[in-house]
Amino acid sequence: MAKKWLSLVLGILCFACICAGITIYLTRVCIPYTAKADKINKTLNSDDEYINQVDVCLIGGSHGLNAFNPSAMWDEEHIKAYNFCYAGETIPMSRAYLEQLYKKRDFKLVVLDAYYAGADDKYFGEKDYAFDIANKMNPDIVLFDYVKNHVSDDVRKDFYFPLNRYHSRWNELDGEDIERKPDASDDYLLGGDYHYDKNDGTKIFFGRWNDSGLSLHLKDDTEEELIAFIRMAKEHGSQVLLVDIPRKYNDCLAPAKWMPDEYAVTNRVREIAKAEGVDFLSYTYDELYKLGFDPEKHMYNKGHMNIRGSEVYSRALAHYIKDNYGLPTHRSDKLWDKYYNIYSCKMEKK
Repeated sequence: MAKKWLSLVLGILCFACICAGITIYLTRVCIPYTAKADKINKTLNSDDEYINQVDVCLIGGSHGLNAFNPSAMWDEEHIKAYNFCYAGETIPMSRAYLEQLYKKRDFKLVVLDAYYAGADDKYFGEKDYAFDIANKMNPDIVLFDYVKNHVSDDVRKDFYFPLNRYHSRWNELDGEDIERKPDASDDYLLGGDYHYDKNDGTKIFFGRWNDSGLSLHLKDDTEEELIAFIRMAKEHGSQVLLVDIPRKYNDCLAPAKWMPDEYAVTNRVREIAKAEGVDFLSYTYDELYKLGFDPEKHMYNKGHMNIRGSEVYSRALAHYIKDNYGLPTHRSDKLWDKYYNIYSCKMEKK
């Protein structure tokens, strides 16, 4: 009798293991292998030479994705930077992503696009932006902790079991989904993603700073997450720089649930940076014009730069970093020079 029960238990366990294996495999191949998935896989798991050499981690949301230009930073000051930004990447998401990055990589400096400090929605992007990032990250305690604290109960099942959302793709799968082979054709962009149009047809003008004089506590747990982000980076030996990327304040295509006074948000971020002993870089509009930044020419819309704007801004950022952070000096590098040459040649054709 005991042998029969043992055989039955072993049979059930084997069946469960087979089902689990099939589920894991189907989940893996059904999640679309987009450019975003490719970038996340490279940055978290690969041993690519150029990513291993990165000194400066540029991280944040879509403003940073379009504004941070590692190619321009290399050309200007030979700074080895990589753009780890994604559209909809909130402060808590940036903290979770950076924590996973630290499992494999070290950075001399972490530069955070602080725009999402203004979010007034604890669950921002849980059904789209955040979900699209999280289901491509490594499934570990860091990700589970993020889901537990920043995803609502009724949506959480899709994060824990993404096949629930993607199961209908099984009849669309092709070789790329199954192979999930890293795409090296865009490595030269160093994570950047750019708009090439002058703007979207809207007249873009940056008015002068209209500081309300207020400083408001950031909503939900954003303030605690921002402080935790800074302290975690420091614990891993990184210096930290928070940046306020140029945009048209209070009129920058912000999501619906956003703190209405962006000036008060900026003032609070500045206070947090000071209290935590890190820098906060925010250019006035007069300073931007002195840098040669013209919103009419250099913004794609009211909140996002085009590629020429990213070059102007990132060259100025490179100077600031070089003057303040004592990074290693790289006179030249065969691979990084190669990537910049590819970048500059392609830009000439745009």
